[in-house]
Amino acid sequence: MLKISSLSDTGLVRSTNEDFYLFSREHRIIIVADGVGGYDYGEVASRLAAESAYALLDNEFDEDYQIETDEPIKLLNEAVVFANKKVIDMKVQRPSHQRMGTTLTCLYLDKDFVYFSYIGDSRVYHIDLDDQTISQLTTDHTLSKNKLDSKKFPNLHARANDVLTRMIGAGNNINPGFGKRSLKQRDIILACTDGLSDLISDEQILECVLQNKADMNSCLKLLLEEVKQEGARDNITVVMASSD
Repeated sequence: MLKISSLSDTGLVRSTNEDFYLFSREHRIIIVADGVGGYDYGEVASRLAAESAYALLDNEFDEDYQIETDEPIKLLNEAVVFANKKVIDMKVQRPSHQRMGTTLTCLYLDKDFVYFSYIGDSRVYHIDLDDQTISQLTTDHTLSKNKLDSKKFPNLHARANDVLTRMIGAGNNINPGFGKRSLKQRDIILACTDGLSDLISDEQILECVLQNKADMNSCLKLLLEEVKQEGARDNITVVMASSD
């Protein structure tokens, strides 16, 4: 069975935690969502999106927890699109929720691959303990500083990495990012919200994992400590998975 450890924390600045996550060891599914900071009802959007995506995925497993599809990426994309529809539906029904939105990252792991689909900047990392390397599998859906004129848009240029170009709830038509990565025994998959990745470098994540590879819970606690030392200005959610 898949080994999974998780942690979610409000951080040192925010008064509420707008992150939400789900996982199933039996189904080998991980879902992470980050309600968009500064938008109303971000915590509602993140929970609704994650639960909606999980509901669709859960329906595709048989009684022996085997997924009934030969195209996991297609199914994950469908889950992300379904989650977006559910958030849009709520926004239509509740005028007070008009500005809510969220990131959404969905993963499925079998014995050979990790498959993922996502909207936003909640990342997925692959950590190879044998080679001692870390790879970011997702590409943040945020503005690129390289494409912004710093003189014409100084304020926007300064916060480009924090401005999402895609998010759940922004419209009916969405374009999920997706992919897969081969896995071997002892590899680790780490999914996180930007509360971690904005303050902790990939190298710091790798170092912590390598030093605490036998205890994922301790690793997550140490990562949280490092984020708090940097100010923890956002909510932090991290989920780690490994299949022995």
